[in-house]
Amino acid sequence: MGGLGWLVLLAAIALVVVWTVGLVRFVDRLPRTAEAQPPTADAVVVLTGGSRRVDEGVALLEAGAAPVLFVSGVDERVDGKGIRSLLDDGDTRLPDKLIDCCLVLGHGATDTIGNARETEIWMAVGDRESMLLVTSNYHMPRAMLEFAHAMPSVRITPYPVIPQDVRLDHWYRYPGTLALLANEYSKYLFATARVTVAGWFMVVAS
Repeated sequence: MGGLGWLVLLAAIALVVVWTVGLVRFVDRLPRTAEAQPPTADAVVVLTGGSRRVDEGVALLEAGAAPVLFVSGVDERVDGKGIRSLLDDGDTRLPDKLIDCCLVLGHGATDTIGNARETEIWMAVGDRESMLLVTSNYHMPRAMLEFAHAMPSVRITPYPVIPQDVRLDHWYRYPGTLALLANEYSKYLFATARVTVAGWFMVVAS
């Protein structure tokens, strides 16, 4: 192996080491619990795609944390009554009166960037200035990054959901959890780079 080959190998090893250290720090900083009494807000916003997210959003709505629940990323075939199909807990109830008065479904998002964009539009139309953001704990760092980038003037309070099947204690021992966290961390890195570059362009343009 020539000198260039060794340099490439060393660079690859260094990247793997840096990525691995970053992954460990990323997992260590993930929230393990949600606030027992979160602050009230203009809306509860739930991102679909993980277990118990809608259940937690409904619980916050019923507890009076916000006057309205916005669920982003809902399949276009699901209507207000069909939202019950997204509930994981058989003990969770979604009364018709809450569906009629206080539930809004967003059908325009297929990923986290889309969640942020459709929520931004909905928040602006209603002149809402604060939200409780509900998503899985492992997804929360990227969600907060995208939402803060899309809505810098909105007060966003994270309300992480703790999935029972994502084992953060000794996570490296469980292949499914390891793969999930590694994938999410990689997505978080790409999102950070994209948001950073977008911020530079905004500064230059101004």
